[in-house]
Amino acid sequence: MQSLVDSSLRRLSKLVVISTLFLIFVGALVKSHEVGLSVPDWPTSYGKQMFSFPVSEMVGGIFYEHGHRLFATIVGFLTLVQSILLGFSNQPLWIKKMGFFALLLVVIQGLLGGMTVLFFLPAPISIVHGILAQTFFVSTIFIAYSLSSIRSHRNNINYPLSIKRGAVILTAMVYIQLILGALMRHTASGLAIPDFPTMGGMWIPTFSDIMIDNINAELFDKNLDMVSKWQVTIHFLHRLGAIIITLVLSFFIYKFGKIVKKNSMELKMLIMISIILFIQIILGAVTVLSERMPYIASFHVVNGAALLGCCTMLVIFTQSNKLKELSF
Repeated sequence: MQSLVDSSLRRLSKLVVISTLFLIFVGALVKSHEVGLSVPDWPTSYGKQMFSFPVSEMVGGIFYEHGHRLFATIVGFLTLVQSILLGFSNQPLWIKKMGFFALLLVVIQGLLGGMTVLFFLPAPISIVHGILAQTFFVSTIFIAYSLSSIRSHRNNINYPLSIKRGAVILTAMVYIQLILGALMRHTASGLAIPDFPTMGGMWIPTFSDIMIDNINAELFDKNLDMVSKWQVTIHFLHRLGAIIITLVLSFFIYKFGKIVKKNSMELKMLIMISIILFIQIILGAVTVLSERMPYIASFHVVNGAALLGCCTMLVIFTQSNKLKELSF
């Protein structure tokens, strides 16, 4: 009986990870299409209970917003079932606590989602809502790995402290970059610098009044909203973050590549991170050049989440000895 519970938990934890990643994509579509208020009430949808809302009326922006609510509820339910099964399993106490922590995060996330609607999409709440989604995603990965057979069968590899710290620093930088991305999306700064790879026609921006005027003239010609120096600064910091992460990853590969074993999980994850980062930079450029085409911008968001997830796995792999002994 216990083995059945454990195998069910392993499958469920992987399903929660995949479902959460898809939910981030669906949420990004809501923002990219600017349809967050297509369903103006919460927790009901036009006065109807969520699951009784007619499919025939899910058209236009309602399709994205109500669909997001439905799928978010499913992810919340899966997380609840996962925490209950963990509570009745023979897993270590710290894994059970992680399960309930994830449940707490998804409940808060749901409440924040409701607040964004009830308070007409306030930027601070929307930003926290977006970042908490990434945090919840990381927690689901941690739980899935903790329950996996990979964790119990991994060989003890004691990496140098510099490698362990490097993995943590890289992951922290990606997380900060996602915060900047959320700040950019929810302050209408996504096209504050409408050209690429130059910035306001410059390779090194000056943030002078002339530069801001040139940017706003280009935005006016494209029939887009004009921006402030603050919005331009946010956008620039996001681009700068991408450059810094690329440099840090390159240095990390140089240092780590000397000691990592061929065909190891660490090497495969490092290659995966490099590929995803390359795709992320391309998507970022195309997002600007396409003037924030909804599906391109949404893939940019979910690809960023995937990058954070892979970096999290790299941290887990390099800290695997500590995770085996973890207890709290």
